Amino acid sequence: MTSSQPSTAAPTPQAVMTTLSRFVSVYEPARSTAWGSPDAASLKLVVVASWMDARDLHIAKYIDQYRALYPTSKILLVKFIFKQMLFGSVAERAVDPAVSYLRSLVDSGYLSSSSLQPEILVHIFSNGGMASTKHLFNSYHEKTGQAFPLHAAVYDSCPGGYSYSKTQNAIMAGFPERWRWIVAPLVHLLNMYFWVFTRLGRPYALITNPLFHNDTKEKRETNRTYIYGTNDVMVDWRHVEAHAKEAESKGFVVRREVFLDSAHVAHARSDKSRYWKLVTETWNKARSGE
Repeated sequence: MTSSQPSTAAPTPQAVMTTLSRFVSVYEPARSTAWGSPDAASLKLVVVASWMDARDLHIAKYIDQYRALYPTSKILLVKFIFKQMLFGSVAERAVDPAVSYLRSLVDSGYLSSSSLQPEILVHIFSNGGMASTKHLFNSYHEKTGQAFPLHAAVYDSCPGGYSYSKTQNAIMAGFPERWRWIVAPLVHLLNMYFWVFTRLGRPYALITNPLFHNDTKEKRETNRTYIYGTNDVMVDWRHVEAHAKEAESKGFVVRREVFLDSAHVAHARSDKSRYWKLVTETWNKARSGE
């Protein structure tokens, strides 16, 4: 087991987490810490669904902050990469270790699958996180016969609907700069494929994932907070607001927080104190029910 104290020297989540697969890692606080304050322990699990091709050193900042805010909570990290965007079967298999871990927490009694009080906070980053959590919730239901446990959610820079330029920007961001001029033509071809699908009204991830997250039959959610920026070159803030409005119309408890001039998944860097205050307030609302 690792120390529960955040390490400023740790550049990657792997420095404090146990790797279950290429896409899934977990952090479990030391036994002495995990059995500490009952108030802190009320948040039993944080699920972090990172954005597409997120770098470990960037993910680590969120992991470390959660460890500081909720030192008794376990953390489950689920990653998403470009390959999963192209092949749905890869994306579906990627969450299997996460599902197995969740089942072990329920089977051991650490989590309750039927609790009337939420025990989980799901932090979703960008469209990659939207995809990961959709597969996670679906797979959990298929393997257990039960809906994903009651939880609160934070939607950071998502969801984004289709936009040729923003889709191009999002995909290109995952490639090293020295390769971008080489892969750009191929990415344009892929983007044209998405454009055609959009015009024909054919279902694909950028359509089906947001729909899933607003499906009242699929979600056991107490409340959600959308955090988004007007200077996001990958996700249109208007798409986020449209999704939030639709969620509200369906009965979801919604909070919208816009960061003016803040870039894609950069809101915590733009205003750290405000960002993490929103996260803690999201969880506090879930527990209070108010």
